[in-house]
Amino acid sequence: MTKVPVWWTVTLVLLLNLAGSLLAREPLRVNPDSLFTRVVLDTNRLLSDQPLKSPTGAMLRSAVLPGWGQWYNEQYWKAPLAFSVNAFLVYQVWHYHQRWRDTGNRDFQDRRNLFTWYLGLSYALTLVDAYVDAYLYKFDEAMEIGHLLNYEEHQWQVGVCVFYHF
Repeated sequence: MTKVPVWWTVTLVLLLNLAGSLLAREPLRVNPDSLFTRVVLDTNRLLSDQPLKSPTGAMLRSAVLPGWGQWYNEQYWKAPLAFSVNAFLVYQVWHYHQRWRDTGNRDFQDRRNLFTWYLGLSYALTLVDAYVDAYLYKFDEAMEIGHLLNYEEHQWQVGVCVFYHF
């Protein structure tokens, strides 16, 4: 019996997960009358208690690989940021642990412990961010907030408008 390399298993799991999330997605409805292609959302579903993306799924993805949940939520700029910050902190923990083991210097142990706390906080924030982003997925497209700032006849006019599409 031959051993399957770890990278092959991880790649297979990622591909199966990607295929599953693509198949589970609802088809998008497009309004052909608009000048620009605009996605029409079912606002009743959007504002219901049932989110469009799975918050637990996004959180579990980020638990496996920080940034994966952000990528799932289509927050493409957050994914490499979350991964990089967590990877940097893991490296710092490992680096100071090795230095402490080699030298026995207590300062290295204290730095390792400090970076371990930072890593735990960063990891928890990555999970919470993925969960919240999945729960609020496409919410900003249903709610548009406008503002009015006008200066006429030596008087400022200020207003806020909330548009709800349904």
